[in-house]
Amino acid sequence: MASDTTTDKNVSEFLQSQLESQLPGLKVTVKNLPPKSAYNLAANGKFDLYLSFWINDYADPYSELQTLEMTNSHNYGKYTSVAYNNELNQARKNAATRSVYFNHLLKAQEQMNQDYPVLPLYTMVEDHLVNSNLKGVLWHKVGMVDYTRAYFK
Repeated sequence: MASDTTTDKNVSEFLQSQLESQLPGLKVTVKNLPPKSAYNLAANGKFDLYLSFWINDYADPYSELQTLEMTNSHNYGKYTSVAYNNELNQARKNAATRSVYFNHLLKAQEQMNQDYPVLPLYTMVEDHLVNSNLKGVLWHKVGMVDYTRAYFK
């Protein structure tokens, strides 16, 4: 299941063709739905495989890792791992000590990699060719670019 945007249609059709060609006998049915419909079905666990994306809210791996906590509403697949949740809890409790914080996040990532509740496909990136006379552009650490205050000098 995926939304009916051009990108999601292309990715889901590619995945369908690759899975079916690499796993003879497998039949994959793709459902491309309006984004709101796809989201509602995903939020209610009505899918076998759901194509989704995540954009971090802030420049910290916790922003991404916390989406798979048992109680997180974006944990569509209902991933349940006591070890994973414990590591994230320890990271939060020890956030003031950078090395301890990141060590717990790393252990959570390792647990997730072992369990494989999500299948990362690609990372979206943007390139910007910017005129040196363009000023006032806000380059956010999570990759978003804000041109609303931009001006030419």
